[in-house]
Amino acid sequence: MGLLENTLVIEAFCRVDSGIGSALSLVDLGSDLILKFGSKKQMERFLPPIIKGEKQLTVAFGELEDDQDLSILSTMAERREKDYWVRGVKRYVLNVSLADLFIILCKEPEEQWLPLIVEKDGEKTEICPIEKMGLRMISSGDLHLKGVQVPHENRLGEKGQEMELVQYYHRVKSLRFLAQALGLMEGALERALKYSNQREQFGRRLSQFQVIKHKLAEMQVGIEVSRCLTYRAAVELEKREMDPKVLFVAQIEVGRKMAWVVDEALQIFGGYGYMAEEGIERFYRDAWTIRSQLGTEEEIRDLLSERILGKRG
Repeated sequence: MGLLENTLVIEAFCRVDSGIGSALSLVDLGSDLILKFGSKKQMERFLPPIIKGEKQLTVAFGELEDDQDLSILSTMAERREKDYWVRGVKRYVLNVSLADLFIILCKEPEEQWLPLIVEKDGEKTEICPIEKMGLRMISSGDLHLKGVQVPHENRLGEKGQEMELVQYYHRVKSLRFLAQALGLMEGALERALKYSNQREQFGRRLSQFQVIKHKLAEMQVGIEVSRCLTYRAAVELEKREMDPKVLFVAQIEVGRKMAWVVDEALQIFGGYGYMAEEGIERFYRDAWTIRSQLGTEEEIRDLLSERILGKRG
């Protein structure tokens, strides 16, 4: 299926359970890069075990807290007769503890970017897990590459496609997190609706108070705005006609709406919202992790303003 259909599936899962939905949506992270940029031999070798669930793939590009900031790239690949010898550290890698395969971005001595498919290799691929506040079903951590040998045929994409590959990955990844955010908002509203119709205070159900009615109405508005932005981004990216401004606007606005909707839902639950037995507490924690994956507003505003002003980022 295409990107829009995948967006709908991710949204539906996250609406029911933000943790499971997000984990399922990232289980094949990076496979789209092999489909779009990989050789026939790479597709035949790496994709079947991923589809069967025998192996898991992830992407390790960044070396800073922000994985989209590639201004510092210190992971080096030394070209030898039959392979590359790779060493370096990748930070905050999603699914790092479960992955058997990693798509990494490194440098050759000539200062060129080099995308490689790296297979897990014992102590030469050391993994250091990092605990998070939310989305605990998705492992995160650092990947230490200690002289890993990677065959020449594991280079991903043709020379000159490196920037296109990186941009495509970040756009598809952002779309996945937008879908997670949309589903999470819908789930939070459904839980708030159910609770407000059951909980009584001063002899009336919460849903009968005007202030609660207005909260629920505004939450629905936020969800519909987010849905339009997310679906538009999916359709345009699928057609390869997307103006980057569309994605930047979606990242900013959907991130804002998600944080606000989940916070309002928690407010409706009152003290019960902080109890671990209530699902809204986990939705709240997951929301802030998803928002961080959508990027900081300041960074996205910079990218959006450069596009508006006609500059290339």
